[in-house]
Amino acid sequence: MHNFHKILVGLDLTDIDEQLIKAASFITTAFKSKEIYFYNVIRDFSVPEELIKEFPTVVEQLIVDRKQEMENKVNQYYSFPDGIKVNFLVKQGQPTKKIMKFADEKKIDLIMVGRKPKPKSGGIIINRLARRAGCSLLIVPKEYDHALEKLFVPIDFSDYSLDAMQQAVAIARSNAKPVKIIAQNVYNVPQGYHYTGKSYKEFAAIMKANAEKNYEKFIKQIDTEGIDIEPIYSLDKSDDVMGTIFAVAKKSLADIIIIGAKGRSATAALFIGTNAEKLVQIDSKIPILVVRPTGRTEGLLEYLKEL
Repeated sequence: MHNFHKILVGLDLTDIDEQLIKAASFITTAFKSKEIYFYNVIRDFSVPEELIKEFPTVVEQLIVDRKQEMENKVNQYYSFPDGIKVNFLVKQGQPTKKIMKFADEKKIDLIMVGRKPKPKSGGIIINRLARRAGCSLLIVPKEYDHALEKLFVPIDFSDYSLDAMQQAVAIARSNAKPVKIIAQNVYNVPQGYHYTGKSYKEFAAIMKANAEKNYEKFIKQIDTEGIDIEPIYSLDKSDDVMGTIFAVAKKSLADIIIIGAKGRSATAALFIGTNAEKLVQIDSKIPILVVRPTGRTEGLLEYLKEL
């Protein structure tokens, strides 16, 4: 389980900030966070030299005004938990690079960003952070209602999905209300099954039975005493793992989808490869938590050079 002691909330001063700030208030209270950074990035802009000479403090004043606007907004929607240190920062530059560097320097445990309804911008930043951030990432849609009572965890029995399940259990234990965890495994019937002499239906039953056995081994690795967990096994008939996951999560009325992430090498994606990246890219009304232990920074400097 990964504790969210230090949280970075990326604000852009649009209408998505309200949901993001309210979500931050909920998370910091639930996890007894110690420090939170409300962070805004002003993209690089050029001011003509002659104007700089005439108005030498124009950039500094913009930053001061932006910071004040952030504070006003946060004070409106954020309930400050006891003992938490609150910071407001405004930086200038490329958003992804600034967020990642700051998160790495401050050993941030969780980055929170808002997802705007398409076709508005913001998807590129989310995708880059999901792939490369050295900590967990929570993607908050505008429709988020701050409930965390039904947690949806796709599992493939890997170490990455074990991380996700441990985080889900921790959230369940920290929540004052009863929480249910739905653990979904997506299985399929491999090509060539007919060479076994079995029908498609018969081999699907074999694959499901194998998944059930793997789940029993998998869940024994976690202390789940007192936690309500329902395993679900879904047959993927159309070679669309993420579509199957999202459809079941939506039908289950999940409050959040929790997935594990691999490391951050140049070719790394999420825990089930490019399929899981599709889940992050979906214009979802369900929040998505990408779980990654803090401090996995391999490849950071090389990646920053690419931005």
